[in-house]
This record gives sequence, structure tokens and C-alpha cells, in this order.
Amino acid sequence: MMEVSFKYRWRVTVLILSVTLSQCYALKCNPSDKKALLEFSAGFTGPAIFETWKAGTDCCQWWGVNCTTTGRVQELRIFNRFTPGPVAMAERNTSYKGVVGATLGDLSELRVLELSSIMFNAPMPTTFDKLKKLEELRMYLNNFTGSLSPSIGGATSLKLFTFDGRPYFPPSGFVPAPIPSTFCQLTKLRTLELTTVGFTGKIPPCFCKLVQLTHLHLYESNLQGEVPSCIGETVQNLESLQLTSNKLTGPIPATLGRLKKLQTLYLGQNRFTGSIPPEIGNLLSLKNLNLGSNSLTGSIPAWLGRLSELQSLDLSNNLFTRFPSELGKLVKLQYLSLSTNKLQGNLPSEIGNCGSGIADDWSSLYIDISNNRLSGSIPDVFGSGKIWSFNASNNLFTGGFPLSLAMVGTVDVSHNLLWYLKQVGRLPASPVMIRLYLQNNRFSGPVPTWFTELMTRAEHLSEVDISVNKFTGSVPMALFGSFGLWRSNASYNSFNGSLPTELFRSGLGFLDLSHNRVSGPIASGFFSSLLESMFQLDLSFNALSGPLPQNSGDFTALNYLDLSDNNLSGKVPASVEKIPTLQFLDLAHNKFTGRVPSKRPPPPP
Repeated sequence: MMEVSFKYRWRVTVLILSVTLSQCYALKCNPSDKKALLEFSAGFTGPAIFETWKAGTDCCQWWGVNCTTTGRVQELRIFNRFTPGPVAMAERNTSYKGVVGATLGDLSELRVLELSSIMFNAPMPTTFDKLKKLEELRMYLNNFTGSLSPSIGGATSLKLFTFDGRPYFPPSGFVPAPIPSTFCQLTKLRTLELTTVGFTGKIPPCFCKLVQLTHLHLYESNLQGEVPSCIGETVQNLESLQLTSNKLTGPIPATLGRLKKLQTLYLGQNRFTGSIPPEIGNLLSLKNLNLGSNSLTGSIPAWLGRLSELQSLDLSNNLFTRFPSELGKLVKLQYLSLSTNKLQGNLPSEIGNCGSGIADDWSSLYIDISNNRLSGSIPDVFGSGKIWSFNASNNLFTGGFPLSLAMVGTVDVSHNLLWYLKQVGRLPASPVMIRLYLQNNRFSGPVPTWFTELMTRAEHLSEVDISVNKFTGSVPMALFGSFGLWRSNASYNSFNGSLPTELFRSGLGFLDLSHNRVSGPIASGFFSSLLESMFQLDLSFNALSGPLPQNSGDFTALNYLDLSDNNLSGKVPASVEKIPTLQFLDLAHNKFTGRVPSKRPPPPP
């Protein structure tokens, strides 16, 4: 019985070995494919990429090469390999006499070709039309010269073609030219991505033949003219249309509203005019809409509120005049930029609903409505905790500071007309605020209690700027550092009183109290807690008096110190000038005796 079992297992083992050996034998590289690959590699130097490409070995085992079971090369992925030490890149072999890459056309079974970060420093190969089975072609950062090869249009089985014309190392030798008309033969294309090519002319009307496209990305490529209306008429399967950073003109085509599967529409940084066509409101699957940096006019359409799947909306740098309350229905938003328009009137309270439906605990909403003409009070509606950044700077807002903003990570309401110092709303028990910018408003009088409480409760607050207002009274102790405060700017106010004699738990790196009325001496205890953390300290244009403390030169990280325009006196400790990291020092316009050191940065080149 044992003998039968042994014979059976031996036969099975022999069968497995024979199958394995036959497969290994079958994988032996086709001689013509091997010759084509060796000729391709001869055009370059760079052992880190071609170190396994040796004539006496099987090319199916070479790095970047994948073969069929019959030994034909079906995938070739060549890209710069980042290895420890100096980067050994594939660079053009200047002694090579042939056309670099021409023999790639001899790989007749090739299905996938990727060429990335290779220093061709030569025109693109013109033999792509021989690759009749090629389905995927990716080319990035290859330092090609000339223009896109029309022969690519002959690879009629292509389903994906992505090309990035940026050079790995500038300057680029790429010459602007029209999109080759032969590309219109690629009727099986599903993804076409041409980036930073520098085209001339328009999007070819014959692109209407590319009816299987799901992703059309033609950005940063200097394209001009109008978007063909056939996009949306015959080309209807698009899921992503990105035409950002060109010179496209005219109105946004209403036919885009027929792209029922569209999830991403990027038309920003062009020259589109007119209003947003209402047909865009039919794109109920849309998740990302970017029409920023054009010359679009009129009101922001209320029907945008119907696009309930929107996660990103960028209408910045246009000429829109009205902020519709219906945007509050976009509860899945994670990015909203309406900055640099001509928006007027009040900010709708419904803005507090934006992003409220974000399900992911790690996601939140960024809101930018800066550089407009919005007025009235900022509504107290930001307590959801879903908004991470709120930028309303450079508007005409009046009234006070709504305390629900304490539940926002970064708040910028600078350069407005805020003046009301009484409490607006209730301060949350555990604020999440990290940065607060209140500079250039019209606050006047002593710092209110709610501000001090906010500074105390916000354990993660790292940056505060209340400069260029008219605050009076003593400088709040909270501005000198509590918990994690790193940068504090209270300059250009009317604070008086003296500096604290000592600080506790201070990790301040930047402190600016310049242009106030702070008086009295600088105590050594004040400096003691700042010696290791302080990078920049500006106490200029105050009324400080008395000598500098002896530990003034004990800073270990300070690179900027301005104590000018005060009433400081006595001798300057010699150690001040020897602070190892100091790059800027100004002690002018005081009453010092003896030698006063000065260190200024060199003039700009």
C-alpha cells in the first residue's frame, strides 16, 4: 500500500515539474523582442534602470519587462528607479546614432507601455503606429523635444493614453503644435490625459468621434477657442472632464448638462464668459465642480443646491454678485471657495449647514469667501465642528465675533469692519481653534472677557493676530503664551502697562508687541521662559525703559530682535551680539551708553 502511494506521489511530482519546466521554457524571450529591447537600452546610460538588461540573459526576467506564455513582450514599464546614494537615471547616450526608442515599434505584442522620468532629450519615437495591440500608453517627464508624435494615432487599440509634457529637468525642448488630427482615430479611448504640452489651436472637432471616453483631461496646455458642443452630444459617457489652465473662451456649453455620469468638471483658469448655464444643474452625480479664475458673471445660481453629491465647489476669481442661501443644502461639501468675486449683501446663515452631512470623521470643510463685498454681521452658525477653515478676510463685515467660530480650526476675519466687543453667542466648552486672525478691524477698548476665555480654553491654539486695531489697557497675559501658543501678534494697538515679570508654560516662537504704549523695564524673568523657544521678538516703538537684563544674550534660537524706538538705557550686554542664530538686530533710538551693536540682513540681490 505504501509502495502504491509512493509511486502515485512520484508521478504527480514529475508531472508538476514537467509543467513548471515547460512554462519556464515557454517564457524564454522572443529573439526579435530581445533585440528590440537591447537596441532601445543602447540609446541610454543609467545602470540603475538597465542593470538587468544583459544580452546573455532571458529578457522576460529583465526589470520592467513582462512576457506572455509564448515569450512575447506584452508589458514594458520603464521609469527612474530611486536607489540609495546618487540617483542613476536613464539619460540619453550621446554616442548613440539611431533614433532613440524607434525599435519599440517592433514589440508587436505590446499591450502596456510606460515611459516615465527618462531623459530622452530627443524627439518622440515615430513608430507607435506599428503597435496595433497597444492598449495603455503612459509617458511622464521624459524631456522629449519637438512635439507629440502623430504616429500615436495609429495605435488604434489604445484605451488609455496619458502624457505629461513637463521636463524632468528644465528647460524643455517641446515645441507647441496643434493636437495631431490622427488622435481622432483612437476611437477605443476611454482615458485621454494630455498635460502641460503647450498646444496651439483648438480642441479638434473630430474628438466627437471618441464616443467611449470616460476621462478627458487636457489641462495646462494653452488650448484656445470654444469647447466643442459635441461634448455632451456624441461624447456622453464622460465621468471626468478637466480642461483647467488653458485659454478657452466663449460661454460654458449648455451641452455639458447632458453628461449624466459626470462626477468631475474642471474648467478653471480659462477665459469663459457669461453665466453658468442652468443645464449644469442636471448633473446630479457631480462631486467636483471648478469654474474658478474665469470671467463668469451674474448671481451664483440657486440651483447649485440641487447638486447634493458635491464635495468640492470652486467659483473663485470671477465676477459673481450674489451668494444664494441654497448653497446650505450642500451638506457633503468639503471645499467651498467663492473668494475674489463681487459678492454683496449678507452672508446667509444657511452656510452653517454646509458640510454637516460629512460622514467621515477625518474629513471636514474648508470655506473661503475672502476678497468680496459681503456686509452685515457674520452669523453665529459654525458650531457643527465639521468646518476646519473659515476665511472671510477682506470684506465689509460689521458687528462682533461669533463665538461658534471657536469650533473652527483656522478662522480669518481680518481686514473687515468688526467693532462690537460684547459677547456674540456662547463660547463652546472645548474649542478646537488653532489659528485666529482678527487684524485690521475696528475693535477699540479693553480686550473683552470672552477673548481671554477663548485663549485659555482653546488648548490647541497656536497662532493669534489682533494687530492693527485700537485695543487699550494691559496686554492680556494669554497673548504671552498659554498651552501651545506659538505665534502672537498684538502690534499697532494702544496697549499700555508693563511687561510681565515672568511667564509660565510659554512656548512662544514669535511675539510682536511693536507700536503700542507698553512701558517699564524688561525683567530677566520675562526673557527666561523665552530663551529656548523664541525665534522672533519685536518690542519696538513702545516706552520700555531701564537696562537690558543680563540674560538678553542667552537666547538659543533667536534670529530676529527689534527693541528700537524705546527708552532703554545702560550698556548693552556683549552677549547679545553673540547670539549664534541672530540675523537681525535693531537697538536704535534708545538711550544706551557705550557701543550699541547692530546687525541687519544683507540687501536683496
